[in-house]
Amino acid sequence: MTEDWIHYFEQPNYQITEAFEGSVDERLISHIINFQKSSSLNWDDIDIAIIGISDSRNSSHKGCDKAPDSTRGHLYGLRNLSKSLKIVDMGNLLGKTIDDRYKALEEIICKLLEFEVLTLIIGGSQDYTIPMTRGFNKHKSSYNLAIVDSKIDWLTTEQDYSASNFLGLLCNNEYAPDDLSIVSAQKYLYSAAQEKQFKNNSFEILRLGQIRQLGHRLMEPRMRDADVLSVDMTCVRQCDQPAHFIAMPNGLSGEELCQCLWYAGQSDRMKVFGIFELDTQLDTKQQGIVLKAQSIWHILEGIALRYNDYPVKELDTYRQFIVYLEDYELEIKFYNNPDNDRWWVEIPGEKDMVEVIACDRTDFDAASANEIPEKWFRHIQKKRL
Repeated sequence: MTEDWIHYFEQPNYQITEAFEGSVDERLISHIINFQKSSSLNWDDIDIAIIGISDSRNSSHKGCDKAPDSTRGHLYGLRNLSKSLKIVDMGNLLGKTIDDRYKALEEIICKLLEFEVLTLIIGGSQDYTIPMTRGFNKHKSSYNLAIVDSKIDWLTTEQDYSASNFLGLLCNNEYAPDDLSIVSAQKYLYSAAQEKQFKNNSFEILRLGQIRQLGHRLMEPRMRDADVLSVDMTCVRQCDQPAHFIAMPNGLSGEELCQCLWYAGQSDRMKVFGIFELDTQLDTKQQGIVLKAQSIWHILEGIALRYNDYPVKELDTYRQFIVYLEDYELEIKFYNNPDNDRWWVEIPGEKDMVEVIACDRTDFDAASANEIPEKWFRHIQKKRL
């Protein structure tokens, strides 16, 4: 079946931009397999597949269709990863209609997951989060979705496939995520109605102000608990990423974005990544494209250095803490890996069934202070919906 995939893609067209002096063997390009030029592939040996989406029809950022090839040129000129990964570049997805491309991407992602190959989408417009999640949902019936964005792309519940409303479509059908976290949202850029929609679904909004107040490590558990990640590059402030329609003085810094996506790469359960909405027509001196390439490098570096933590490793090997909240006559059980100080917490369910979710040391500290951790409470509320 994979031999037929050659007809789904076109050869990418890019020129390597050398980020440093040195031999070709020291650059990431030396580990990239060109799918179009490879006579045969053993998917058992492949770690990551890269797919370009040269399509901007559902986005107001019409120049984002040129971003995949521009990104490749800067990405592949960066240094090798700390640990070698086998990466295949599939090329740019073809299709006469958007629906054709959606269906093709959905099927390809599902098959790659069967091969245990991670998928990295270089967009293109963010509405392609829809086939990303559908492909994962075909492979596994439940999933968690993390979105890195300054806004909430949920305007209506109508069948609107635009990049500004894909969440409205996604969260109101059979492909809806079990859990959804928006990371780095700015409160003045989303409405009270949008905030209410998230609250009614027990979804989470992690605001930029919270990240600045408590530190970028606050983003890590949200990345660790997600299966699929979708990033809108306009989450970055304009001085670091110039491709904005309107002035955007606030947002993640370039360093914060790279740190966030390194956390995403390190997540042992995250399998599908997508980076979207970089308008090359608005990008001064390709500063945004260079940042996009560097942020993708951080995803790959994170994958290369994964800890193989829970759910790969059994929780019995970790430190365990049972905290009794006297005011609520409640016990909450935490797990901690002392090697990297990652934390998890148990969420009780019906018939003695429990769910274990990623959390932070601050959640343990809150419980120790006789306070119900907000993340624990949100998941309890979700089970009651």
